[in-house]
Amino acid sequence: MKKLKYLLLLVIPLFFSMLSGCSKLSLSTTKKSYSADGLVAVVKGKADNYKKLTYTVNGETKKVAVDGGHFAISVPVSENDQNVRIKAVNGNKTETKLVKVKKAKALEDYLTFAQSYNYTLLSLGQQNDQLQLISKNGIMTHEKNDGTKWYYNVQNNRLMGIATKLSYKELKSKTGQKNFATDLMIISKLLGADGKKVLKDFAKQTKNADKNSTKTSMDQITSKGVNYNINLTTKDFYMYITKY
Repeated sequence: MKKLKYLLLLVIPLFFSMLSGCSKLSLSTTKKSYSADGLVAVVKGKADNYKKLTYTVNGETKKVAVDGGHFAISVPVSENDQNVRIKAVNGNKTETKLVKVKKAKALEDYLTFAQSYNYTLLSLGQQNDQLQLISKNGIMTHEKNDGTKWYYNVQNNRLMGIATKLSYKELKSKTGQKNFATDLMIISKLLGADGKKVLKDFAKQTKNADKNSTKTSMDQITSKGVNYNINLTTKDFYMYITKY
């Protein structure tokens, strides 16, 4: 009996130490620095056994959404490097990771672009589709009367990137094709790119993409320093316009 008690005294603490080891607070990221992917840089990592998980960038703190222990934080890129501080807390225990989002090249001054864009739309009789002239830092959604949505990443009044999303159904309709082509031509011209060349390359790649349903992206289209990247899903395509 004494031997059994002695054995239990040895085993029980070991058992609980193993349990505490399994529930140890942990936080990790896949990299130390991240580059732009579309309009944002995506900071990826893993967190376990936390009570609170947040990230802070540019003085603003937000909660981190976690799925199965993994997280992905989207940080809009700017012309400056940005430090992202991720913090996991469980009681009096804290884990912190600091990563960098690398700077990217801007398309141009946002106010200049917005004024030129609005003037162009006025000349086309689209006075109700004006861009706002002043934008806070972040990604702004601009929905036009025809239902198309364009997304603008503006940081410190600098236009970092533009994106749009269209369904294949919209793209195959005559109205959808016309609206998309018009918007793309206007934006390309204002950015100094050759809109006709971009549309021609886009049409060619779209035709080839129909023959290869397994493709998830198209080759980058570049015109006069402006890059057009296209990602494909089963129902939609996404276009990102940047200089990086």
